[in-house]
Amino acid sequence: MDSEGSCFEEHEYLEHLEKTEFDRSEAIGYKFEGKDYMVGALARMNLNKNALNKKTRKDLKKYLKVFPSKNIFHNNLAQAIEILHCIDDSIEILENNKFKKEHLAEVKVKAATGIGVIEAPRGTLYYRLNIQKDGKIKDGNIIVPTSQNQVNINDDIKKLVEDNINKPKKEIAYEIEKLIRAYDPCLSCAAHFIKLKFE
Repeated sequence: MDSEGSCFEEHEYLEHLEKTEFDRSEAIGYKFEGKDYMVGALARMNLNKNALNKKTRKDLKKYLKVFPSKNIFHNNLAQAIEILHCIDDSIEILENNKFKKEHLAEVKVKAATGIGVIEAPRGTLYYRLNIQKDGKIKDGNIIVPTSQNQVNINDDIKKLVEDNINKPKKEIAYEIEKLIRAYDPCLSCAAHFIKLKFE
């Protein structure tokens, strides 16, 4: 579900997500029904803070007042809250349940297409896999959270540069790096990657 209340089935994801390419970049982004959007801890906290573990809600009541927020720098706070929620939830599950050994079900391989959606730490991940009758993957489509946030990242960088254009270039580069890291992109070069060329 999104902030406007719309919801769709897993198999419909490609009907709503629109692939976007960027000039002078290998990055791929996505729009949701023509609009930029964001996935990840900040988005989840904006939509679901009341679904957090009750102990987490009690202990972090002061910090939860920040949400809903459109400030990307609150993403780090949202991630920290989610970590505590996972710890509190895990303790509650372990203390209140009895576990028994389960046997793995027999897997019968057949040709099929599988579609799934999972909420990963960095945000929603969509995937579709076409499996051949021998169990090998014929082809697939995986849309990772960073790709979904890419349009937002680009728009935020543009606004940041416009708002700070009179500052020293080194300072602008530093602010851009902070902004990108706040999104927690899954880029191997997330720590050192900016090469600014002012025209």
